[in-house]
Amino acid sequence: MRKLTAMIVASTLALSSASFAFAADTTPAPDAPATQGKMMHHKGPHHMNPFAGLNLTEQQKTQMKEIMKDSGARPDRAAMKAQMDTMHGLVASDSFDEAKVKSQIDTISQAQSQRMLERARAENKMYNLLTPEQKKQFNENYQKRAEKMEKMRDHKPGQPQPAAAE
Repeated sequence: MRKLTAMIVASTLALSSASFAFAADTTPAPDAPATQGKMMHHKGPHHMNPFAGLNLTEQQKTQMKEIMKDSGARPDRAAMKAQMDTMHGLVASDSFDEAKVKSQIDTISQAQSQRMLERARAENKMYNLLTPEQKKQFNENYQKRAEKMEKMRDHKPGQPQPAAAE
């Protein structure tokens, strides 16, 4: 179970950390399809972007880009791929070496922890650039995402997907 959890967390972080490349891009493209009432499954630059929809000023956008550039929160994709390739090699071997697998899980977990720390530090700096109104909206958006995730977790396979709360 620990191995599976580590692999899931690694994959999730790898995919979600890419969203920070879009942290300052908070305006949808003019030709973007309307998604009112629909869930966006890993589509678009606003997926997992906590700063989307806050009507950021150009100055805030510039400052946020600088924070992200300087933060080290962006994952080293080559290192992550190497770690996952190593894990794959351990899983796909003729014999299972638990000590090597545990060691690789620890390596992956430590790298993830560092990325999460850097990301949280950068997000805090960006949050503190917001106006009081933007902070209120940021927190409301968080609550909406949390409720949506809870509904998705509670969804039973074979039943219609619950409508997205907008």
